Amino acid sequence: MVVLPGVILPGLLLRYSVGRLARGRRDADTRAALVGGLVTVAVPVVGMGLLGYAAGPVVVGLGTGLLLLAAWPGFVMLVLLAVRWRLSRPGSATRCSAVVVLGMPVPHGEVGAELAARLQGGLTLLASVTGRPDETGSGATGDIGAERADVPLVLTGGRGTRGRPAEAVVMQRWVLGVDPQVSVVLEDRATTTVENLVLSTDQLRSRGIPPPYAVVTSAYHAPRTSWRVRQHRLPLRVVGVRAPVDSAAGSYLRELLVVLKEARWAHPVVAALVLGVALLAVLAAR
Repeated sequence: MVVLPGVILPGLLLRYSVGRLARGRRDADTRAALVGGLVTVAVPVVGMGLLGYAAGPVVVGLGTGLLLLAAWPGFVMLVLLAVRWRLSRPGSATRCSAVVVLGMPVPHGEVGAELAARLQGGLTLLASVTGRPDETGSGATGDIGAERADVPLVLTGGRGTRGRPAEAVVMQRWVLGVDPQVSVVLEDRATTTVENLVLSTDQLRSRGIPPPYAVVTSAYHAPRTSWRVRQHRLPLRVVGVRAPVDSAAGSYLRELLVVLKEARWAHPVVAALVLGVALLAVLAAR
């Protein structure tokens, strides 16, 4: 039970580094991921070896501690995957007064495949809320749709510099090219996920649009977005959509590392638990 979570982090690191090597990317990030994967995979292997050797109570306790220590990031990843599944289910936010789509970098001023998937997910959700059919002809009908025909689509993302448009402006161009009738609201100042959420919420409230609001992002990014929403107590319902990414391992690895870095309050608690269980293993082995 503990061994499987213990190999999740090294597995992601090694898969990410191997994928980058296969694409000819032999940079510092690739080397760091490869070394990190080899180092972290050694922890559960050594732990299992010590338990198998079982030369004495201290060795048993040390092996138990190493296995639990290696399993901690894996348990966090399993929680993130469970939340991702919950937020990606159809119909998770069909009742809302606005749909927010989180932006992402547009280095060439064009919407990439992942951002296009987010925008398409936003349009699909908007169609289900307003009753207006999307370009595939789907969408709800009836009185509820008529009442909600003015639900706006908020496009959030800044970083417009040196004559380049902000993310939100590029997103607007894509959306209007797909459906010119969509009511679009631009938020073009945000440079982080938190700013995306807070500034979009503030803008909707200033327009007199009552919550709750839905926020659409990539499925792998949905758990951390939901965490941010809870942190700032925002009236947002997160919806994750499947989106093509350059490296699935890299995307999930990035999310896991960010969560581990920012959830610092949990590390002392986990360390105390690991130490306590290791001491119990020592006592039980006597």
